[in-house]
Amino acid sequence: MAGRRYIEVIVPLKFSGGVVYYYIPDGLEGEVAAGSWVVVTLVGKRYLAVVRRADCKLPQGLPSSKILPIEKIAGLRPLPAVQLELWQEIADYYLCSIGEVFKCAYPAAFFKQTEKTRTVARKAKGSAATQEKTLSAAQQAAMDQIEAFFAEGRKTVLLQGVTSSGKTEIYIKLAQKILARGRSVLYLVPEIAMSRQLEERIRASYGEHLLVFHSKQTPAARKRVFDALSSDQGNYLVLGTRSAIFLPIANLGFVIVDEEHDSSYKQDDPAPRYNGRDVALMMASRLGINSLLGSATPSLESLHNASTGKYALTCLDQKYFGAKDAPVTVIDMAKVYRMHNVRGSFSMQLLNMIAKALESKKQVMVFRSRRAYSSYLQCDACGETLRCPRCNVPLTYHKFNNSVSCHYCGWHQMFESICPACHEGTVVMRGAGTEKLTEELQALFPEARIERFDAETAATRTAEKKILGDFASGATDILVGTQMITKGFDFENLALVAVINADSILSLQDFRADEKALGLLLQLCGRASRREGTGQMVIQTMQPDHPVLQALAGSPKDRQAVLEQMLQMRKLFGFPPYVRLIELTLRSADVQQLHKACNALSAELARLGVTDFTPAIAPAVDRISGQYIRNVWVKLPRSARAKKLKGAVAAAAASTMSLVPSAEIIIDVDPL
Repeated sequence: MAGRRYIEVIVPLKFSGGVVYYYIPDGLEGEVAAGSWVVVTLVGKRYLAVVRRADCKLPQGLPSSKILPIEKIAGLRPLPAVQLELWQEIADYYLCSIGEVFKCAYPAAFFKQTEKTRTVARKAKGSAATQEKTLSAAQQAAMDQIEAFFAEGRKTVLLQGVTSSGKTEIYIKLAQKILARGRSVLYLVPEIAMSRQLEERIRASYGEHLLVFHSKQTPAARKRVFDALSSDQGNYLVLGTRSAIFLPIANLGFVIVDEEHDSSYKQDDPAPRYNGRDVALMMASRLGINSLLGSATPSLESLHNASTGKYALTCLDQKYFGAKDAPVTVIDMAKVYRMHNVRGSFSMQLLNMIAKALESKKQVMVFRSRRAYSSYLQCDACGETLRCPRCNVPLTYHKFNNSVSCHYCGWHQMFESICPACHEGTVVMRGAGTEKLTEELQALFPEARIERFDAETAATRTAEKKILGDFASGATDILVGTQMITKGFDFENLALVAVINADSILSLQDFRADEKALGLLLQLCGRASRREGTGQMVIQTMQPDHPVLQALAGSPKDRQAVLEQMLQMRKLFGFPPYVRLIELTLRSADVQQLHKACNALSAELARLGVTDFTPAIAPAVDRISGQYIRNVWVKLPRSARAKKLKGAVAAAAASTMSLVPSAEIIIDVDPL
């Protein structure tokens, strides 16, 4: 065994340490280096793995006789060292193994594709094709300031631009300059719908230089993007969702994160539970390149970073078409119900406004944060609310297939009208989702052309494109939708945006609830004021005096004052951005074992020197898929001690799982 070359290999699995040692067999000694893709066997199963270190020594106590050879070298371009370093940084920050980062970056299905390799983008030669659009004076001033910040050595700039101010055109102009220098650009968007819309908008400008990457593509399509970027034979604008940050973009020169505040950048499950925006900034920092964050409603963390000088700040306060902010009308539904001035889910005031818009040949958008027909069902005799048998959550009724389902675990069955609890009463539908609102509007406005846009009706790209295309062309009069309608869409003939039951987004049990609600409502308001003819926004609520609604209906100064107040409250009560937050979620099918695990975790945290944490708390939905749930929140100081304390949190979790193996602990750093 003397003279063997040992290598450290990353396998796409979760286990302590995250790496396994192998040796290089005869004939392959000169072909294996850090970043090489190799095929290995681990516990009788073959894996495609990546070499982290070559020519390394075995850890003390690990006998060389236990070391297996690699099977072969895979025919893939080696990963650059900076990407392996980024994987380790992600693993360290988000308290997971590097194997889990690898698995997230390249799921098994990514390589299990049988389609013959085709060229996703032909070799890009020369500079990118352009369709020049003249920037407004305000856009040009903002772009000049951004470039001046970069010239001064400010690496990260936050562009705070009101909706319809033309931030995208600034992104495009800056990206074109980077491409002209022979470098690539990573352009992140939070949702697939936005990437599809942008792809159609900018493909003519970038032609073969544009690559699109997101999870709804086939494994073969994603593999072709990987191959194109690995070939090192061109420079590209890579437009993608958060997973695009793991692509091997060899000559990356600039990073753009659009809608940087959006919670869709956060991966909830599985590990690593990373934030795509933050990892993109990690990557830019490692490469020493510039990054631009953009939003009409920046996150409080980003605003804080701008106020402290960590980010440079550029503001764009003028809308591109010169439109003014849409006036906001807040309707007090408690008063409306007392006066019986309502029909179904709609106040008469809103119905009159919808009728007026339709008479003027204008379009209407109706927002509801819940899809389906009814958000819960209740017995009219015993008052029992029907709940999922596996989760502590009300069942939702879907009229299109006459079924009830759980939106947490997917459990479903056909609807039965007799109460399953008392077997006497009749099950009554309560609440209104997008499906029910669509039905009500069809009855109220039988001549109107009405469409629904949510996860059920826009499940495919073809369906999504048709619904949005019909609304954009004027073939649809009223569009009813969920959060999917809030971002980036530009509908020229839209005159009225209505929010039904705003309380469902104002009353969340979340320290970020007000921030999220204000951002969402401002995005919706922006849909009604993107052109010269200013539209209107109407909000139906039981809380007309809520500070978020008052700020929305007020001036930009009012909104800024509310944001500053939110920051002051975060500081007072010790929440991000003034502390680092870790959420520990404990789950078990046995509630007694869960309590045992909670007690063990608290004892371990205290023993290891972590002092600022909550006792185990049951969340609003405290049982999912048969698993009982408890949460422990850990607050860490934003100081050099945080890294050490994070290690203690991870150690406490590992120790608890060894003591109570029937319980599972999920670690979420910087939860949203």
